[in-house]
Amino acid sequence: MKLLIDKNAEIRLEPTEIPAPTDTEVTFHVKACGICGSDIPRVFADKSYFYPIVLGHEFCGIVENSKKPELIGKRACVFPILPCGKCEFCGRQEWANCVKYDYYGSRRDGGMQDYLLVKEENLIPMPDSVSYEAGSMVEPTAVCLHAMKKVGITENSVVTVYGAGTIGLLCAMWARAFGAKKIYVSDVNTERLEFAKSLGFEVSADETPDVVVEASGAPAALNSALEKIRAFGKLVIVGNAERDVTIAQASYSKLLRKQLTVFGSWNADRRSDVDDWKESLDAVAKGLIDPAALITHRIPLEQGLDAWKIIGERKTFYNKITLVM
Repeated sequence: MKLLIDKNAEIRLEPTEIPAPTDTEVTFHVKACGICGSDIPRVFADKSYFYPIVLGHEFCGIVENSKKPELIGKRACVFPILPCGKCEFCGRQEWANCVKYDYYGSRRDGGMQDYLLVKEENLIPMPDSVSYEAGSMVEPTAVCLHAMKKVGITENSVVTVYGAGTIGLLCAMWARAFGAKKIYVSDVNTERLEFAKSLGFEVSADETPDVVVEASGAPAALNSALEKIRAFGKLVIVGNAERDVTIAQASYSKLLRKQLTVFGSWNADRRSDVDDWKESLDAVAKGLIDPAALITHRIPLEQGLDAWKIIGERKTFYNKITLVM
């Protein structure tokens, strides 16, 4: 089966054939696929590159068939970027900045289906100790690792994370894994804050942070971050904004006067010298990070319309919804 998205939030399930492997692609059986916040406007705001589309860039599974027999039966996560391999940034292995990249789940069909062809080079071997549900969370886990590396967490760091969604909470998990002294999570949604508390994070800050993670994309959060951060602090922005973000004059002045260091963060590294994906998988396998703890809904692919109903109606609290096959 595959979950097809068309314009105007028209969603339908259709049967899919099992594709035969090619010289460069394996037949991949998806076992779990997360719904990302970036998928939501593609469904409800007609923001997809094309329609109909099979979404899903957070997925993992098992190699069903390959022209290389040794790959058959291998469990793997899937790196969703398909770079051109020719541009300046590809020459530096900065795949996320490729000027002409393709992408599973946005620029081509992705993982919200039982089977698809996946480039062999995009397979990331997954240890047997990592569940498929956790494996489907490695993509956002790597994105957050990439962001948290920029701010240099130490045992003396006081960290405030704005946004208690999946990205914010994964950043908070990494701050904890790196040994931060204090970690606070902020959000305007009380249900999200209660969920953050259930994971062991504090939600009422009594110390001024020297590290701030903006993971909400909300203008008010960014302004608050600039107001509250300590002088010479570090701010990393990882949240996607859904509208224009305006910085108040007073907050802008704080940015200057506090002599802050501000980082933008996008996607994750997968270079020969630095691999956020492998580091994330290793951390999950060792129990340092538990991304599956963020999954609030596990829904079979055959009931995928129910998943989008939860998201569209906004009546039920959810953090991460994962489709399982």
